[in-house]
Amino acid sequence: MLVETMSKGGEDASAAIRGRLRATVRRRRAFLVAALVALAAILLFVPEQTSAPSGVVRVPSSVYVPAGVTPPNPGYASGVAVSGVRCGPGVRQVPWSAYAPPCEPVWHGNNGGATSPGVTAKTITISYREAATSQLTALYAFVPPSVIGTNQEEINTMNAYLNTFNKTFELYGRKVVLAPFQGKGDFISEDLGQDQAQAQEDAVTVATSLHAFADMSLIDSSAVYATDLALQHVVTSTLYENAASWYQKLSPWEYTPGPNCTKTAAAAGAILGKQLGGLPAKFAGSSALRSKTRTYGIIYPENPEAATCMNEDVAALAKYGQAVKAKVGFKFSLTQLVPSSQNAVAQMKAAGVTTVIMSSTDPISPIFMMQAANKENYHPEWWFQSYFAGGETNTDTFTRLFPLNQAAHIIGAGNQAQPLANQEAIRAYYLGNPPPGQKPIPSFAFTYQSLLQFFDALQLAGPDLTPANFEAAMKLIPKSAPSGMFGGWNGRSGPYDPASAYHVVRFDPNVVSALDGKKGAFIACDANALFSYSNAVNVPAHKQLWCSQSQGVVHAKTSYPVPGGYGGSG
Repeated sequence: MLVETMSKGGEDASAAIRGRLRATVRRRRAFLVAALVALAAILLFVPEQTSAPSGVVRVPSSVYVPAGVTPPNPGYASGVAVSGVRCGPGVRQVPWSAYAPPCEPVWHGNNGGATSPGVTAKTITISYREAATSQLTALYAFVPPSVIGTNQEEINTMNAYLNTFNKTFELYGRKVVLAPFQGKGDFISEDLGQDQAQAQEDAVTVATSLHAFADMSLIDSSAVYATDLALQHVVTSTLYENAASWYQKLSPWEYTPGPNCTKTAAAAGAILGKQLGGLPAKFAGSSALRSKTRTYGIIYPENPEAATCMNEDVAALAKYGQAVKAKVGFKFSLTQLVPSSQNAVAQMKAAGVTTVIMSSTDPISPIFMMQAANKENYHPEWWFQSYFAGGETNTDTFTRLFPLNQAAHIIGAGNQAQPLANQEAIRAYYLGNPPPGQKPIPSFAFTYQSLLQFFDALQLAGPDLTPANFEAAMKLIPKSAPSGMFGGWNGRSGPYDPASAYHVVRFDPNVVSALDGKKGAFIACDANALFSYSNAVNVPAHKQLWCSQSQGVVHAKTSYPVPGGYGGSG
């Protein structure tokens, strides 16, 4: 009996011990799980501390959501977005954009209110500086308003796009509002390094009077003005393409849809160096130059940013064993462009250059350069490396302003224009319900891509909208869908501009443009292949370009009606 009692007592004691051990194991497992969750949260929300060059700000690996603010819903999660799209794996926020962020189910909660200057619980303010230039009348003599548009058309177009994006992108209880103002700075003078005091005054107005989170002055901006905005801690989107180092040094304030000129230099090196280097100048306008092996020269605007871009072109060509025989700067001043152009072109001809690289090219200076080339009886190939975002995209109308006997020999990075009814930028404009009869600004592609990038980042930044989260969000922009109108985008190619891949195009004055049904259009080359800015693996070696309009035709799944036609047919 005693033995039996002791046996039972031993069994009870063993059971109790085993129970306590199991409880201890469960507690330790729970602690371990909690620790792992906490560690994951730290890894997710703490900025990535990787090494960086001197003067370059480190970029956080993900966005941060502070306590008390409701986190965003995961992208691609199940649910319905504010756009009405049913979200799921691989679904974008809106069905009409190749560049939209991951679809996010409707968010409800606390957005943190005034998380940054220019941000409240209900609004995000962006500014637009209306052009102030003593040279505007002269500018319109070369690029008329029917081709480039006016300030009021820009404001109208931006408001239509804002209407669309505000109702279809997840902004966490906020909407973006536009605050236009009449600037005091002269953007052309600023490009020459002048009027710096006025540019600074305009930047102070944006920060302290308009209290804007971001500035979207686009073509009416300049590198000087953008730098002053950064010093005032205002996020800035600019169409002007500076070197990647410029954006890094001004982080987290400066952005562009891209490609920045570090990327376009890589494209120039790949196409002119790897593919076309050592071959005859097939696209030159004279038989004498067509019989010669390509030799390169660079013409660039005389300002510090353009000079940096020119040097990156030289380095990119040298990577493929191609030397630059002549480098000539010119002043972008309408009163000096004629003698500057004559000097630059004369030096190119004297150096025996077959292929002129127009580095950091604006829409106006090529008119003067090509006129000077005609006077010199000089008919080279022209490689266009655009100073504006998007390269040669929807620029058919601009290019017809050039002497066509010279324009017929332009090649560059860009995209063959698609019919307006197939362009997502047109779809987005009319979704904004503009007043009847109001058409988009002729240069709508510039406006659209800048606002699209901005709203991508707003959604991906989450409800706690800060400059740091905005910068982190830029890296999260997903790889674009095929056949987008601006080439490839991918946030991992940034983080200051998402441009990741490009097409090669050539201007043909005899081809009818899909934009407006008039002769003169950029057409696709190399079977409309998409080449990466980061490497030239799929760029063919030692092979002439083959170009035709049929290569660049994109068969859209959906077309969109264009009420009353297009305002930019000029």
